[in-house]
Formats: sequence, C-alpha cells, structure tokens
Amino acid sequence: MDAVTHDRKLALLDRPHMQPLLAYREKLIERTNRTIPQFDPEDGGTRAELLLLLSHVDGDPGSERSGSAFISVENDDQTARNLRKVIDHLGLSRETLLIWNVVPWQDGHPAKQAEIGAIHLPRLVQALPHLRGVAVLSKESQIVKAARNELEHVHGLEWKLTSSPAPRAYNQHGGQLTLDLQALAHRLSLI
Repeated sequence: MDAVTHDRKLALLDRPHMQPLLAYREKLIERTNRTIPQFDPEDGGTRAELLLLLSHVDGDPGSERSGSAFISVENDDQTARNLRKVIDHLGLSRETLLIWNVVPWQDGHPAKQAEIGAIHLPRLVQALPHLRGVAVLSKESQIVKAARNELEHVHGLEWKLTSSPAPRAYNQHGGQLTLDLQALAHRLSLI
C-alpha cells in the first residue's frame, strides 16, 4: 500500500462506523500483547453484512517487512490482489464487507494460534449489528474448526467455507472461491 493510500485510511479511522472496531482492536492488543493491524475503514466497518475471514496475517503488521498496518484488499501482496479481483468480478460493494483474520497477528504457525485467535471472534460479531453472513477463506482445518467452534452458536448467519485467496490456493481453487462467494452473496442479496 502506498503512503498516500495509507494516510487516507488513517484519516478515515475516526468515522462512526469504525469506532466499535477500533475499541475491539485495542482490547485485542491488550489481551494478546500482539501487534494487530487496523480494519480497513474503506470497507463496511460496523455496517458490514458479510464477514470475510482469512486465515492469518503474513509478515509483521506495520513493519518494513509487510508494509501495511491494515487488513485490506489494497495491500501490496498477491493474496490481497486476488481477493480484490474476486470482489470486483462479483460486483460486491466493499461497504457491505468486512475483512479480518482468524489469527489477526503474525505467527509462524497460524494453525497452532487458531484457537487463541478464534476465541475473540464472538466479540467482533457482536460489534457488527448488520452481519448476515460469514465466509471462512481457508482450507486449513485448524483455522476453519476454530472459527466454526467459536461462532456456531451465533444463529441466523449464513456460512460458507471456501478456499483462500493466497497465491498457491488461488492458483488451484480461485474459480471455486469465486463461485462460493457468488453463491453466498446471492443468498444474502448483496449482488
């Protein structure tokens, strides 16, 4: 993400639709003592109807190694570009989406951190009053299992478990990811 985009996003963090998510993130930092990226304020924030849960953060958020302090489709990595391609292809409005990670911090072994990351998801869902669907974009069984275990008691949400937009998975299953998100978005009347 270039400096202009980064600064624009920082300036938008004070918007009302971001305030509960900023509080959630601060509490998560306090509880985990980890570096955690920001939600993208150009996505739906608390207005989101569909939560896209990726597996984990690559790199170290905010460091030179990752170059971004946001979980965003505007990041300069192939996973972000692939997800943006799917969102744009389907005509999904970013204002209806929130993108997050089951493990929202960098760790060399995200499957081992999945249960720890997932225990914080119910608080995130509580901050999303318009949420109607969740797509887990990962085939890592520990990630999927942890997300389901923590959120299965939340009734009324449409669920879709599908492939990751990470390069290797996307090269093999990008078409299925697109079809799965399209089917979920249709059920939610988002497209």
